[in-house]
Amino acid sequence: MPLGQVIAEMVDDVRDRVEVSWHHETWHVTAGSFESALAYVDERFDDPVVLSRRDHGRRWTRVTLDVTEDPDRAPDAPSLAELAEPPAPPEPPGPSEPVAVAQPVAEPVTEQVAGPDPVTGSEMPLDLEEIFAHQNARSH
Repeated sequence: MPLGQVIAEMVDDVRDRVEVSWHHETWHVTAGSFESALAYVDERFDDPVVLSRRDHGRRWTRVTLDVTEDPDRAPDAPSLAELAEPPAPPEPPGPSEPVAVAQPVAEPVTEQVAGPDPVTGSEMPLDLEEIFAHQNARSH
């Protein structure tokens, strides 16, 4: 079998797969289309109630149905005809009014400037004087 055909069949199989997860008495059934997710729900569950639909994926479209078998939640569930229609895409944002940007306020910096190092008779800072004195003492 040619490699291209094997890859195409694998992609079709992955695209058509159904994923099922469970969370607090609600099943999440994800498939490649609303119809295939609903067919799985009808086959798998006894008296299922579809609570909602979520579409996701731009390039690889997936549909997730939230399903329960709790008959008490049926009155609050939308109709299947309502769920069969994909949700409308969100409206693109229109022109908005310019937003004023607050300018940062610089607070005055109060730095304490250190004075010059104390000097000795040679006008060399004390810390350097000590280093040289220590080196001179070791060399003698």
